[in-house]
Amino acid sequence: MNYKKTSDRLEVTLSGDFNLNAVKKISDLLDDRSELAIDFGQARFANSKAIIFLHKIMTSKQPVKVSLKNPPKIFFELLQTLGLHENWNLDDIVEP
Repeated sequence: MNYKKTSDRLEVTLSGDFNLNAVKKISDLLDDRSELAIDFGQARFANSKAIIFLHKIMTSKQPVKVSLKNPPKIFFELLQTLGLHENWNLDDIVEP
């Protein structure tokens, strides 16, 4: 995983799948930053723990603005399975 930090933003490029290990690393790096950008890069998989993590930080008392680039197809399927696709404004979150 490669990353770049500024005072209010964390930019991450995943080198593997978006899973619990990636969530732990991102969570440690995020600290009190108000923005998180994730480029899925070569990731082919995302699991429900990772999606729930994103949902929690986006809906917390101090929400984090999340942007996603190149999420795999399974990401959207999991969102729908978890019933979160209606809660997320994907047009604002997913970069073209």
